[in-house]
Amino acid sequence: MIEPGDTVPDFTAPMATPENAAGQGEYTAADIASFSLSTALADGPVVLAFFPGAFSRTCTTELCQVRDWRAELAALDARVYGVSADTPWSLLAFIEEYGLDYPLLSGFNNTVIADYGMSLTEGPLAGLARRGVLVIDTNRTARYRWVGDDLRDLPDLTTVREALAAV
Repeated sequence: MIEPGDTVPDFTAPMATPENAAGQGEYTAADIASFSLSTALADGPVVLAFFPGAFSRTCTTELCQVRDWRAELAALDARVYGVSADTPWSLLAFIEEYGLDYPLLSGFNNTVIADYGMSLTEGPLAGLARRGVLVIDTNRTARYRWVGDDLRDLPDLTTVREALAAV
C-alpha cells in the first residue's frame, strides 16, 4: 500500500470523461480517452478517489459528494479522478446518469488498482477497488492517503482539501 512520502507509480488507463458521456446513452471505443498520471501531474496535483463500483449505493453517494465538493477546489488547481474496476463504458453511463463533472478512470483489465495497493483481495468482491483517496503532488509523491476500513465508509473531504492546500 502506498503511504504518504512514497513515490507513486506512473500509469495509463482508459478514461471516461464528462464531455464524452454528455447525452449519448450509447458508447463506443471512440468515446474512451486515455489517461496518463505523468501528463495529468504536469497541470498540478492530482486526487485519485478509488471506489468499488459504479451504480452502487455508497459509491453513488461518494461520487456525487465529490462532484459537489469540487467547487471548493477551484483555488487549489487540483484535478480529481475517480478510479474503479468498472469498464469505461459503464463509467460513461455513470457520469451521464449523475451529472459528474470530472473524469473516471477504468481499472478494468489493467493493474492500476493493485499497483496502488487498493485492490480487495478476498471474498466475493476480490479484484474491485477499496474505497480510498490519494493526494499526489507534481513530483509523483503521495502527500495524503485515506483508506476506508469498511466499504461503506466515506472520506472526509475537508481533510482531503486541507491536504491539497498543503501541497
